[in-house]
Amino acid sequence: MASIIAYSLKDGSRRYYVKYRSADHRQHRKNGFRTKKAAQDYAVRIVTSVNDGDYIDPQLGKVSVGRLAATWLEGKKGAVKPKYWGDLESSWRVHVAPKWGKRQVGAIRYSEVQAWVSAMGAERSATIVRRAYDVLNGVCKLAVKDGVMRKNPCEGVQLPRKTHKARTYLTVEQLLALADAAGDRRAVILTLGFCGLRFGELRALRVEDVDVERSRLLVRHSVVRVNGVYVEGLPKTHERREVGVPPSVMNVLLGECVGKKPGDLLFPGTAHGKWLGEQSARGKGWYARAIAAAGVPALTMHDLRHTAASIAISSGANVKAVQRQLGHKTAAMTLDTYADLFDTDLDAVAMDVERRIRDATDGL
Repeated sequence: MASIIAYSLKDGSRRYYVKYRSADHRQHRKNGFRTKKAAQDYAVRIVTSVNDGDYIDPQLGKVSVGRLAATWLEGKKGAVKPKYWGDLESSWRVHVAPKWGKRQVGAIRYSEVQAWVSAMGAERSATIVRRAYDVLNGVCKLAVKDGVMRKNPCEGVQLPRKTHKARTYLTVEQLLALADAAGDRRAVILTLGFCGLRFGELRALRVEDVDVERSRLLVRHSVVRVNGVYVEGLPKTHERREVGVPPSVMNVLLGECVGKKPGDLLFPGTAHGKWLGEQSARGKGWYARAIAAAGVPALTMHDLRHTAASIAISSGANVKAVQRQLGHKTAAMTLDTYADLFDTDLDAVAMDVERRIRDATDGL
């Protein structure tokens, strides 16, 4: 039940307020309606929501986005990889908190979120915008689950599309030239370029992870930098895996194992740190010098992983094998990531089938 009661302001004008009880029998009051009709409409909505069981106390929506964000980020800490959590925390601090941190979560409207996303999209990359949106969306989802608000204002917001840059793949000959130019880091290039490890996975490899008899690498850990600090954890998909190693590359890895104990790092860092640092393709580091000496395109160290996928696919590996080698969560992810390579593979399949047809007949 709800009651509509008139009252007068100091200037003599009339207003109406609605008095009602929520499902927990607490009494509430909403002031400021200029007309009785407006008060009646509000009363109908409130009574209906109470009867339907989806009433939310307006006071709950007054909690700040910042307060909820602290809870959301803390909950994410144990659910996602440290590197990704660091990205979320940074996005909150730099892009979300300045706009939304002090706002009452229940007062946020869809149109405001869309305007914020659109304005940010005019100045920032799609990746940055989408991550900032993911943070605000996650906080609002938590608010809905906690019964603080009925509907998530982030739902349906139009996000900028990611533009996929054309990838650079090295040929086997180029990869070998790059490895030879890398000097004492030759094994690093060969492992990234032929085995497809993520750099954090390579950095975490220990001598005991080299299975010589089966020509495998056991990928059990990953080391990434989070806010300038190295953090060791599970691989990106939270699953350990085995990676096939070409025998010639395994012979090189055996050389890296000489004089080391099983628990020693396979690729230790320099005197300046325990962990091997990831190198830029430009600058004065050993990787940039190797690129210049080999005369190959200036691709990132992560791009060597793509080269490994390219070599595997062109060598006839099926999508499931490539998925397992690279540690993708699903085969669909592998297909989406390397669709351009599998398109070329389809041409080869068609020609193989054509040869079978010609061998069996004189043609169609």
